[in-house]
Amino acid sequence: MTSIKEHCCGADLLFDEKTAIKQYKSYLKKGPSRVSKRIIGQMEKGPLGDSLIDVGGGIGAIQWWFLQNGGEKSYGIDASSGYSHLAKEHASKNNYEKSTQFLIGDFVDQKNLLPQVDHVTMDKVICCYPDYNAIIDLACQKATKSISLSYPMDGWIADAFRAIGVLVIKLKGIPFKPYIHRVSSLRSTFEKNGFKLKEQDLAFPWHVETYVKD
Repeated sequence: MTSIKEHCCGADLLFDEKTAIKQYKSYLKKGPSRVSKRIIGQMEKGPLGDSLIDVGGGIGAIQWWFLQNGGEKSYGIDASSGYSHLAKEHASKNNYEKSTQFLIGDFVDQKNLLPQVDHVTMDKVICCYPDYNAIIDLACQKATKSISLSYPMDGWIADAFRAIGVLVIKLKGIPFKPYIHRVSSLRSTFEKNGFKLKEQDLAFPWHVETYVKD
């Protein structure tokens, strides 16, 4: 069984600098990805607040939008050093250094290095983490207003695609696995933490949802 530490190391290998550069070039040409745009669309409806933690934020597309639209402070944490370094470079080039902070590693493991914020985002993060309860619980502890996220649909088709993905990644020798968590269980975890579902959308095969503190 892959440990959380091994899993994060695997994420760093899978989502490497080459992949980060490719996505960054796409962002500069086309803006945020299709799913990230859906998350941003829900965030625009508010309440947005002044501060954000973007978990697994990659090249930082959601953070840049947040800071361009009234946000004052953004924290990015990602297991990929390639993505984090590229996001930091973008912040430096665009005068965001004073309003951003970047951490490399596991969100749950580094929770004491991050403050409470108004909003937490997790775009395609739940499917990259084995213990969804731990990461959702922490997001709910850190967010004082709302949480926006995307995660894959469940069901047998999703499970079949996951099995193929696991095999491909295993053949590459990378200690990383994608996960399909039950949608009802994810939503129940938010409810148990005092967050209610405010917005929901489907950008196939991704659920895009925003929860607000009850």
